[in-house]
Amino acid sequence: MLDPHSFYLFLGTAVVLVLTPGPDTVLILSRTLASGTLAGLMTLLGTQAGNVIHALLAGVGVSAIVLLVPSAYAVLKAAGVVYLLYLAIQAWRASTRLDLDMPLSAQGGPRRYFVQGLVNNLANPKMIAFFIALFPQFIRPEQGAVATQSLVLGVTLAAMAVMWIGFVVLAVGRMRARIATSPAVLCMANRLAAVTFAALALRLAAQRSP
Repeated sequence: MLDPHSFYLFLGTAVVLVLTPGPDTVLILSRTLASGTLAGLMTLLGTQAGNVIHALLAGVGVSAIVLLVPSAYAVLKAAGVVYLLYLAIQAWRASTRLDLDMPLSAQGGPRRYFVQGLVNNLANPKMIAFFIALFPQFIRPEQGAVATQSLVLGVTLAAMAVMWIGFVVLAVGRMRARIATSPAVLCMANRLAAVTFAALALRLAAQRSP
């Protein structure tokens, strides 16, 4: 059972985290613009499934082991850099015309976007360090199983993100029809996403092992 005081403190911290845009948010919104609301929501669910997995790993200590093994950290870091660069190239080359009538199944299906969101979240070794640094501040071993407390915090964070970012996705999805008629706006959005992903890849590549 979580300590109520610690849980309320976590809620305050989670609000700040959810409202602060990151690479997951960029990916979610870019997929919403390119492929529609359902694609954005599935990408969102994938990223938050990743957060829950990170929380569980932090609870059982697996993430700490990864951080202590330089080779494991290096592999995750390389995977994150490659994937972010892949997303940057895809965004840069994305079409400036949207086919609003194209079904999601013709674009790879909902599963594709869920997996993309999941991998985007799990491939970033900074998320491991984030959960290792954050969770110990709010978990009290004397209150019960650490893994259970980590799961509750992870699910709470994911639920808050789904509610807020889901609202943003729905809003962007409603404006998509207007955006579809403006190649200039789509080009700018694609270029912004590409530059953001490339910058994140470079930053991750330059990051030293924690």
